[in-house]
Amino acid sequence: MFSSLLASAAAIILLASHVVSDCVDVETPVLTCYTEPDGVPQDVSVADITYVAAYLRAYGAQTKAGRQFTQTVDNAPDCAEWTLYQHGTVLALGKHIDSAVNSSVLFADIANTIDGGANATPEQQLEAIIGCATNGGSFGVVYNATNPQYNTAAYLANNYTPEGIVIKIVTAPV
Repeated sequence: MFSSLLASAAAIILLASHVVSDCVDVETPVLTCYTEPDGVPQDVSVADITYVAAYLRAYGAQTKAGRQFTQTVDNAPDCAEWTLYQHGTVLALGKHIDSAVNSSVLFADIANTIDGGANATPEQQLEAIIGCATNGGSFGVVYNATNPQYNTAAYLANNYTPEGIVIKIVTAPV
């Protein structure tokens, strides 16, 4: 009796561990502003959003090839959200939304996803997270597919893809 209970408990734990490790979150890469009634406005400063994007762009440019932000099947299997940077009212997060792929993107592309680009026009800003203004928001990384870093031998050998990461701008913890 005890051994069958133990076997049943082990099977339940094994099944539960598979359920927990799957990414079942419904966040999508579509630009989403956290506005009412469906979202919760974040009350972030647009100046802080601009600062965070500029910082991430500069951080990425500290190496000749450009730094990459990577979330893999092994190290971010459960829709993990990782802090990218925090400044003032803003907490920037990278969220792995596809537990079946190894995602890796350039920090420059993350920055562009946030602010539309270093010299973005007002129209480009509206198509980026900064277009959500003080509400904050989320958006799948808009990557430059022609950048050679996405086609290096190391990138391809690791089976990386630039898809599967959503950037989120939310209120920084106090």
